[in-house]
Amino acid sequence: MEKLRQAFLTSSASIEISEKCSLPYVYTPTISPPEGDCYIDIFYILNGTVEVVFNKPPSKKILSGEVFLLNLKRSEYFILSGDSESAVIHVKILPHGVYHDLVMYKNHHENLQILQKGSSNTLPAVIEMIKLLFIINDGENQKNPLLESTVALFFVQVYLTEEQGFLFSSHNSLNHLSALILEIIKKPGYQWRVKDMARQYNMNTNLFIREFKKVTGFTPLNFLKKVRLNRGKCLLEKTDTPVSVIACECGYNSHASFAHYIKKEFGITPVNIRKNKREGM
Repeated sequence: MEKLRQAFLTSSASIEISEKCSLPYVYTPTISPPEGDCYIDIFYILNGTVEVVFNKPPSKKILSGEVFLLNLKRSEYFILSGDSESAVIHVKILPHGVYHDLVMYKNHHENLQILQKGSSNTLPAVIEMIKLLFIINDGENQKNPLLESTVALFFVQVYLTEEQGFLFSSHNSLNHLSALILEIIKKPGYQWRVKDMARQYNMNTNLFIREFKKVTGFTPLNFLKKVRLNRGKCLLEKTDTPVSVIACECGYNSHASFAHYIKKEFGITPVNIRKNKREGM
């Protein structure tokens, strides 16, 4: 029976992450997974409205109750942001065996699937399966790898068979800020100034801050701080680069300042972030 179970798991899929997503969620080539990984990321908009930028502007609004699935290539950019009312569930799937190959093949053509209300027959089933996943992963329940793998495989099959939901062709008055947001994410070490950003878009400072917050849910400086600290945490976990160098790359003038804000954001020092990652904590 154990051999049968292992055979099923090696030709199926597994759940790598299932959690409430902290916004903004940012993916860049700098923090992409090792080459050869083939993940499907699923985002369920539980509450509120979110903005998505995928590789380049314009951004696209996705509404509460909608889901999107994507496989991010190493060279791509992805930003998911929302306001204080937004709540997003993130599930990360790793397909195995033939399903891994099928996902890789599909990604030569398209790698973003949007399940919108009124246009996707599978949306209700996907939402129920996400809820089921959280039930079977409840800390009080005994883990059931076969059931979890079956749910993961369902998501893989949806990704492989669902038609393209939409292209990023929608425009609104805030989409022009998407280019700036992408630049901030690409260049966290640059010494950004709110006055300069506002001037670039022919706005006074207060108006610019309000418009920026509508798109990201944060003021420009708070968004920049979050991007810098998230980038720093990823570099601490994934590289052996000295902390002082990472601090500089993330826009901090001193090791001490970087360490202070990292501890304030994540509750532990840069040294312990790296130590915990190496120890598998």
